[in-house]
Amino acid sequence: MIRRLDVYEAAQRRLKIVFDKFDYVYVSFSGGKDSGVLLNLCIDYLRRNAPGRKLGVMHMDYEVQYSETTDYVARTFAANRDILEVYHCCVPFKVSTCTSMYQPYWRPWEESKRDLWVRPLPEGSLTAADFDFFTDELWDYDFQYLFMPWLMRRKECGNICALVGIRTQESFNRWRVIHSLKNYNHLYRYKWTFRYDSRVYGAYPLYDWHTTDIWTANGKFGWDYNRLYDLYYQAGVPLGNQRVASPFISQAISSLALYRAIDPDMWGRMIGRINGVNFAGIYGKTAAMG
Repeated sequence: MIRRLDVYEAAQRRLKIVFDKFDYVYVSFSGGKDSGVLLNLCIDYLRRNAPGRKLGVMHMDYEVQYSETTDYVARTFAANRDILEVYHCCVPFKVSTCTSMYQPYWRPWEESKRDLWVRPLPEGSLTAADFDFFTDELWDYDFQYLFMPWLMRRKECGNICALVGIRTQESFNRWRVIHSLKNYNHLYRYKWTFRYDSRVYGAYPLYDWHTTDIWTANGKFGWDYNRLYDLYYQAGVPLGNQRVASPFISQAISSLALYRAIDPDMWGRMIGRINGVNFAGIYGKTAAMG
């Protein structure tokens, strides 16, 4: 009888395929639970199987975020500086906002709003001047795709792969990313990969993990994680709703008011940063924010 692999074993096989195939690999790291586990998996894999090899980490810093997330990102980078090549991106791309009736987007780290920034620019971060493809019309998700070929040129490597910690359990749209028949541009027909061009790929090694798998891995291997999730738990947020994301997008509006209780100092700065934050915090769970 053939034994079915568990999700950890399957992820290890996928990482082997990626690291054997590509000259350079980086992880898209948000500071959330999924990308945190993916990053720890890659770090452990390289320490065991390819000592001395570097791993890239791309962190898109949205300026306004929980202080616990900022601290976790900084801890992770500091604890693994021997193996990580960090690309900490603080760029004023367009980001959707659902807090305002007349402002469809906002820009983190916008130079003209420097006096309103909720925190100082992180040391060693990359700004708009570092990216030759940046324009004022660029949205945050477009930045992620354009970053891949930019980094390949910078590293002067033959090919590159971006690892992203999305899981199909999170939403139907994420399920479609993996299983849609339209997504035929794969590496070796592996449905958990996608092709940007002939030398640039992306991969989702954790696509079949569940939320319980994420927390089991953190507990079993003693990995550090974003302590914001402990605060979410204490605040009564269900396990499946505990997410780290830009606080002004539609998916986050219903939980925006948690900033007021969990991170009141940040909440005070947010009110003056983006139009409509206080209103959305009060009425985010009602039809008023429809």
